[in-house]
Amino acid sequence: MLVVAWIGLGRPTTMGALVAALPGLHGTATAPAAAPVDPTDLTTPPVDVEGPFRVVRVVDGDTIVVARPDVDTRVRLIGIDTPESVAPDRPVECFGPEASARTSELLNGQTVTLRGDPTQDRLDQYDRELDYVWLPDGRLLNHVLVTEGYAVERTYAAPYAYQQHLRAAQQQAQDAGAGLWSAATCGGATD
Repeated sequence: MLVVAWIGLGRPTTMGALVAALPGLHGTATAPAAAPVDPTDLTTPPVDVEGPFRVVRVVDGDTIVVARPDVDTRVRLIGIDTPESVAPDRPVECFGPEASARTSELLNGQTVTLRGDPTQDRLDQYDRELDYVWLPDGRLLNHVLVTEGYAVERTYAAPYAYQQHLRAAQQQAQDAGAGLWSAATCGGATD
């Protein structure tokens, strides 16, 4: 029953949250309604984020490891893709090291808050948790990386909450020749 509750309730992070969310285990409590995501606000995390969690390390531009209370968790940022810098079966792509370095610069020594998206799977094919990641100053990291030209917008399975903002940010970065869009770097071609 706890496994079903864990999956169905979006990974409550404490036993108290799990018990409170399960009808019959704690009086007549019902699962709390999830706060809606405001896809127009990219500077303030929604009220239902998880964390803060310490960033253990940056794997590459779009994958990090955070310290949850029970286990270190690999997190893949929703809605973006950065050029490869560490894939064992692929060569380093144009601007991959720069994207990884920028993510490290933003996250080293920091704590972040996380939130999944109900339109996306909870884990990707590599068992990484799929999340939006908010920086301590409230900015959405996924958006920052696209805006600065270190990542491209990528829709994998289905549209997601911040898709239109990430697409607009990519267009602005592309128009400005920022980061991987610069003719002096990759001109948009990363592989």
